[in-house]
Amino acid sequence: MIINRIGAEFAYEGVTYVIGAPIVGTPGSEYEGLYGSITEIRDGEDKETENETPDMECSFEAPVIPYDVKELEERFSELYQYPKAIDDIALDLVIMAPEMIRPLDDLRECRHYPMVYVLAEDWAVEGEHGRSSEVYTDFDDAKRLLIQKLEEELENGCIPRWAGYENFVVHSTADSYECYIDGEYCENHYSLSIIAQKLCASNRFVRELAEIYKASCQLEDFVSKVSDWDEITKLTDGQYERLVHDTRFPERLENALGKNDHYWESYWETVSEVAHGLVKEYLDKPDCYKPEADNPYPLCVGNGTEECRECCLWADLQPDIE
Repeated sequence: MIINRIGAEFAYEGVTYVIGAPIVGTPGSEYEGLYGSITEIRDGEDKETENETPDMECSFEAPVIPYDVKELEERFSELYQYPKAIDDIALDLVIMAPEMIRPLDDLRECRHYPMVYVLAEDWAVEGEHGRSSEVYTDFDDAKRLLIQKLEEELENGCIPRWAGYENFVVHSTADSYECYIDGEYCENHYSLSIIAQKLCASNRFVRELAEIYKASCQLEDFVSKVSDWDEITKLTDGQYERLVHDTRFPERLENALGKNDHYWESYWETVSEVAHGLVKEYLDKPDCYKPEADNPYPLCVGNGTEECRECCLWADLQPDIE
């Protein structure tokens, strides 16, 4: 079997490989850390190697960071026991085993962009300087830490000493503070600011967060279930604390649910029931239907056309009064 059509998929040991989709070389392979794409997959009698696994023909991009170039050259020089420069290393039509590459999501697709807040701190005192940054997913967390840091500086830092200078300058907004000695900014300044920016989150990252949240909820369910059991009163305080924070429970619960046929039968029956209801809604409503927000039984908000005035689904439809 030969697969080389762009977008064609090939599943192997639970991983889906897509022709033309981005990949990265995995640790331990000669092309570790290099980015590229799969150009062709051969399996069965069509393989060009005698490997037990499918042949993954890949095209890799040449590294551009000098450090990465040096690493690649040293890796291949050691492998071939002969000095290798970047131009001597094959990057196209490279046959890889599946475990030597890892599929990546397309940066232009399958991405979520939640807002994050970077608390940036920058300072210089008598020529010595430093900077740091911390990332938060909630603005109030960042603002609270900004206030705490500023309180510490106002009490024990350099600001009280500078405040007595005539050329001491302070600027502040709702989410930033900056002070300095005028004419000596490079040598003496302190600033804190919150920078809002979007985070490019991959599906893998979102799944990992979802798993963390689900495990937390399952642990809460576990504690709620056992809290009034008579056996719990026989535990010491230390044992109880370890029990209610035992991270093994979510894993054991997932393993048990995976073997529970009744649970999964009920789950898929419910999925089918809800799906049928949603499909029926779409079949019963015209293409122009736009549901109201925050309404469990939404009507249509309309699109401003004359047809909306006569549509029984329109939220602003006025009944005829005789």
